[in-house]
Amino acid sequence: MKLALVAAILIAVPLPRPLPLAAQGGAPDRLAGRVPPAALPAIDSILTQAVAESLPTEPLVQKALEGSAKGIPADRLVSAVRRGLLQLRDARILVARAVPGQPIPDGHVAAVSAALARGLPAPIVERLLTIAPNEPPGPALHAAADLVAHRFNADSAADLLADAHSKGLRGVRLLDVAAAADHELQRGGGRTPSQALAHVRAMLPNVPVPEAAVTRRGTNGSYKQP
Repeated sequence: MKLALVAAILIAVPLPRPLPLAAQGGAPDRLAGRVPPAALPAIDSILTQAVAESLPTEPLVQKALEGSAKGIPADRLVSAVRRGLLQLRDARILVARAVPGQPIPDGHVAAVSAALARGLPAPIVERLLTIAPNEPPGPALHAAADLVAHRFNADSAADLLADAHSKGLRGVRLLDVAAAADHELQRGGGRTPSQALAHVRAMLPNVPVPEAAVTRRGTNGSYKQP
């Protein structure tokens, strides 16, 4: 009898649903007043979905803020954030495949998603993840994306970064490798991308260090030889 009564109560009283992020506070509070009001409900829904899937939300928040700062209309802004969610899903699959049986850090997923958004091919992303599965992948992926953006072959770029890593270069030093390759490509004499990569490979591990930190983000600058 008591069991029947409990069952009747459970049926009659609906269980509380998870609150949307806007009602919970947090990331949407940072968006209010900074993105078009018409876009907020849809973006809130996307963020809520990301939380439900245990995906990092910070890349989505940043995408919304950056798009809004550029004056992107609400409908296109929502589409961009939704596309970011899809990229995060793809990124988590790549990370899980590259480092099977290990926890998947949010930082790995965010870094892979950013690399995919920059057009780095998924097989290259996965290869770079397997080179150093226990290290933050951001610098290697960023370096590879920089090289591809500067017209270097993706596989050749990954080969160079793998060689650099095997010779002890880590973190931002991999960005220096990419910057050095671009610097060699810009030199006079008509060097081809293959020749530029070969020249940098011959320097390893003693690649030049850019004097200005801004060169770490892919712009040209002055170099000093080690």
